[in-house]
Formats: sequence, C-alpha cells, structure tokens
Amino acid sequence: MSNYRLNAFSLSDRARFEIQKYIGTMDLQKDNKLPREERLAEIIGVSRITIRQALNDMAAEGLIFRRQGRGTFVNVDSLNMKVRFNPCMEFSQMIKNSGYEPSVKLGDIKKIPRDEAICSLLHMKEEEELVVSEKIFLADGQFCTFCRDYFSAAQVGDEASFQEFSRYEDSVFKYIYHVSGKKCEWDKVEIDTIMSSAIEGLSGYAELRETPDMPLLYLKGVNYDTNDSPILYANEYINTSIIKYNIIRAKNITY
Repeated sequence: MSNYRLNAFSLSDRARFEIQKYIGTMDLQKDNKLPREERLAEIIGVSRITIRQALNDMAAEGLIFRRQGRGTFVNVDSLNMKVRFNPCMEFSQMIKNSGYEPSVKLGDIKKIPRDEAICSLLHMKEEEELVVSEKIFLADGQFCTFCRDYFSAAQVGDEASFQEFSRYEDSVFKYIYHVSGKKCEWDKVEIDTIMSSAIEGLSGYAELRETPDMPLLYLKGVNYDTNDSPILYANEYINTSIIKYNIIRAKNITY
C-alpha cells in the first residue's frame, strides 16, 4: 500500500496560518487593521505575492475585508463563527467546535451495482465498479451526521484496500488519499432538506433506531482533486440542532 504524506501545505497556506497567528496577538478592540502586505511579508519571511494570495483567500471567506485607500482589516465578527460553509472542515472538527464530543460509527464499505447517474457525475469508465461507504457521526452520543459516499473502485484498488478504511474513520478523504494519492481540493454542492425517515437504510443502524423523525440538512456534493477531476460523490445528512452553519456573504446589489 502506498504511503502518502498527509500534511502537504502550499506556501500561501503557511502564510495564512502565520497571518492568523498574528491576528491572535492583536488587540482587536482597539485596532483591527492589518499591516501592509510588505510588512507582513517581512514579519512572516515570505514574498509579497505569497502574502497577497493568502489575504485573497481569507478575504474570499470573509475573514478579512479590504477598503480601498484605507487598508486591510480583520472581520472581528468572523472570529466567533464556529462552523463555516467555506472552507469546509471535517465533521469531527465541526462537532468539537460546536461544543460536543465527537464519535464515529463506521458502516459498510462495499461494491454495489452501478448507478449510472452517479457514475456519470464521477466520469467513471464503463468497466469501473462503484463503491459506497457509510459513516455516522455522533455528538455526545446523539445523532449528528450520516455520510454516504460514492467513488470508483479503480481509485482504491481491490477489496483488500477496504480494510484500510477503518484507519481513517473521521475522514473518507484521508482514506482515498492514503490509497490513491488523490487529494480533495474543492467541491460543488447542492443544498436541500430531507426527513430522516426518508433516508434509505438509515433505520438499519442500531444507534439510530430510537432517534425520532427529524428534518435534516441534505448536502449533495461532487468532490474534485487537484487536477479538477471528480473523485467522490458525497451525500451528507446533517442534524442542524447540533451543527449550525454560518457564512459571511458579500453583497452584489445594484443601487
């Protein structure tokens, strides 16, 4: 089995980490203005271009905002957001950020008959087999999230590789990275709602048989690797009484 390094960060990722550390040292009640790009580059020890890329990423997420002629400022309100839609973090971390202790119940990982709609989303060849994996995330023992993920068997090798799945119980992405070297970089998500009783197979888990019927946030997403190729189709059913998403949105209004 190939052994791929899981902690590979770009220069802009590292610069962003250092900028966030710097923000942690600021007295934001007195002043939330960041130093100029040139000064941040000197402090962190990277190029100005790298700093600009990191700041662009942070601005896109609403963590900072820019005022022409005035500078770059920390969005103080964003620091109190526990769970964001973007960037997407793993469910165990979302549960921790929401004040609960996470645990994971591993379900099946198996080959299933091809669903041509899903295979089309994943750009699978005709001879490729479809795999589904399932997990339940609990928060202080309560049902939080059910994940049903689909991917090509060609990515992970033969069924012997399924044994590796349990080593990555909190992240199907780390499992795929471990066995294939493919790293998920972005996704395209459709947002919907669904009643828990309408989810096929959910009642088959003993942990959930006593869970009352409830409305869940339903995210359907195609996940893409660093080459912009689809590697996984995710169905995520989320109990929003536990995980409460927040997002800061820029306004595009014609006045």
